[in-house]
Amino acid sequence: NADYFQSSMMGVIIRNGELLRSRSASSRNLLIVDRNGDLSVIVDRKAEKPAALAERLMGEQVWQTFEFGPELLRGGVPVEFSKAFKLVSKGKLIREPRTAIGQVGPLHYMILVVDGRKPGYSMGMSLQEMQAVFAAHGASVAFNLDGGGSSTLYFMGKIIHRPGAGKQREVSDMIYFK
Repeated sequence: NADYFQSSMMGVIIRNGELLRSRSASSRNLLIVDRNGDLSVIVDRKAEKPAALAERLMGEQVWQTFEFGPELLRGGVPVEFSKAFKLVSKGKLIREPRTAIGQVGPLHYMILVVDGRKPGYSMGMSLQEMQAVFAAHGASVAFNLDGGGSSTLYFMGKIIHRPGAGKQREVSDMIYFK
């Protein structure tokens, strides 16, 4: 999965170098994959109007964008989360099934897919715990993607974990490597 962009009509969405949408983005962060495959994140969405941001990114030949978040690491350091992202419920960190991507070096990425909501098997991870995993493995940039029931990891054509609903949820988009 990636950002499930068809469930929300917000944000600046570029796929394979083509601009699909340019609308306001509420509180989400924007993951950018440039033409070299490098990851970066835009957190402050008020600095540029969506049409101007889309025009700038297209001019920079951005290959992909993903509207979700939050950003987990910048420069290899865990970032402070915006209040827009709920981190605690009833005094405890929120643990969920999650999917995230990080970049360790040029064309060197980490994908983290975490099961959850399954007592006795997996309770999931908090965003803070995900930050720690990416930092411990040397990621310079890390970004939380759509998770929950959408978290599915395929390897060599097979699902290699236990998706939340016991099967893969249909999603509108994904990140894949070939």
